[in-house]
Amino acid sequence: MTPDLLNVRNQWAMEGCLVIRRRRPGVTGLLAACFVLSLSCAGATAQAVPQDAPAAGSRAAGTVTPTVHCTLPAGQGEATGPQEMTVELSPAVVAPGGKVHAKVTLGPSPATSALPLEDVPTIPSLDLAMSGGATGTVTVRGAEFTMDIPSGTPIELPPYEGDFLVPANASGDVSFAPVRTLTQTKVLGSVFETPCDVVDGGGSVGSVTVEGTGSEPATLTAPADPVRPNTEVALGGSAWTPGGAPVPSLCAVGGGGCDPLKFRSNTLAIGGDGTLTGTATLAEAGAVPDGTYEVKVNDGTKEATAPLTVKAVAAGDREISLSRSSGPVGSVITVSGKNYNPDRWINVIGLDASGTGLDDSAVYVKSGSDGTFAVEFTVISDAVVAVQADEGNDPATVRTAPFTVSDGGGGGGGSADQRLSTSVRAGTLSMVQDGDTVDFGTTVLGTGSGVQRSRLNRVEVEDGRGVDSGWSLTATLSGFTSGGGGTIPADAVRWTPKCTAQKGSVGVPVAGSPAALGSEAASLCRMDPDGSRPFTGGRFDADADLVLTVPGFTRPGDYSATLTLTLL
Repeated sequence: MTPDLLNVRNQWAMEGCLVIRRRRPGVTGLLAACFVLSLSCAGATAQAVPQDAPAAGSRAAGTVTPTVHCTLPAGQGEATGPQEMTVELSPAVVAPGGKVHAKVTLGPSPATSALPLEDVPTIPSLDLAMSGGATGTVTVRGAEFTMDIPSGTPIELPPYEGDFLVPANASGDVSFAPVRTLTQTKVLGSVFETPCDVVDGGGSVGSVTVEGTGSEPATLTAPADPVRPNTEVALGGSAWTPGGAPVPSLCAVGGGGCDPLKFRSNTLAIGGDGTLTGTATLAEAGAVPDGTYEVKVNDGTKEATAPLTVKAVAAGDREISLSRSSGPVGSVITVSGKNYNPDRWINVIGLDASGTGLDDSAVYVKSGSDGTFAVEFTVISDAVVAVQADEGNDPATVRTAPFTVSDGGGGGGGSADQRLSTSVRAGTLSMVQDGDTVDFGTTVLGTGSGVQRSRLNRVEVEDGRGVDSGWSLTATLSGFTSGGGGTIPADAVRWTPKCTAQKGSVGVPVAGSPAALGSEAASLCRMDPDGSRPFTGGRFDADADLVLTVPGFTRPGDYSATLTLTLL
């Protein structure tokens, strides 16, 4: 089976906690092992503590502590709890369609990470619902920054700032209340989103007064018919700022959740007469699900929205066809399909009479932006009775077409077709270890070099996801301690990693470099994404030679340390 290359990497991470004990002769070591998820969630809820909004005409600021419900990325669960939100708005008075600057300070999130992460590119945003002199939702989007995420500690973003425009038809006092935060993190070449919706409490964090006369509102036009992901969307309009720099975003209906990353490029331009022309190209289907949206364009001074419907699959069901339905062994036929999601890997394989796929016949092709594909398929055996295609290993997309292998004989015997189908489902990324105790034996101080050797228990990594996102297996080691207060530093242990692929696996794993162990993650084995293959997967073995050098000044006693293996 092959991957849909747009699938994000399975982000379940498991830790194997390995106890390493130095013993006196005759003492049997204690073993322990554990596996936990990489993210844990604090489930407490709290009532919001709304603050009164300042009077109109003053500098607007306020703090609320609503209960938020967060959906963690890559299927890692959910988190609910209180989160403090402080927003400072300026200026206090703006014209219709005018710009408001917001400073946002968020308290700790309900979610924590079991793994420390460094230099993670992060983009924060906050949706504010308007009431009073305007309705709808605006988005405060901060600039991208990098941050370190500690393990086991509530995640807290640094303060950020952003601008938004009040509606051109706004008038009077407009109050703003947080309704959702969105944190986008860029990890392993993909963008992961963590939305946190306000589910209880909340309230206004401030207001601005809209008065005066604004400029002529800009207009925006977008296609009325559904558009596909990864295609150009023609946009137009009038009354824009001449020479401005238009930036398109895709928003939820009502104006919230505006995200410029949902468009991967654009050719938009504003002429001297304020006319907007050009196209904006949507991101691929994996980043833009089917649905009804609003497209927003902002030129720094003005903005306008227009409805937009995204639908990846055209009207009608997925279909495949063969350039011919019979021929001798060795025939090369063309398998074509339509009404598929764009930019997805299509798996094409021959089936025998029992419905079993003939692995050696498999070919792979990526669907185009219009949802069609065509690929040459070779009939390798007289056992072929049908050709099957599926989209990204999704069993709901399996389609088959019959094929009859002819032998060139006299014929006249008639023929009969049977429709065969099967389902193939993606698996998971997981690991198991042969044991969880490593014994370095006994060191007698003052004799020998103090060097003890052992071996890491074999770890088997199984990757059944059918994607080309790769994986990494790393380890950290705590320092050794004894009951009497003695210590041995973690870097007294060095390892030489080894890893190999089991028979039938796809991809070549890479062993980590020899290194001293410690609190910094050291690579045991990894599988890098391979652009020459549609997917990697299978079973892979990893272990390492271990060398412990006991310092000569070590206090006698029984020592143990914990080696933590992390698969990501």
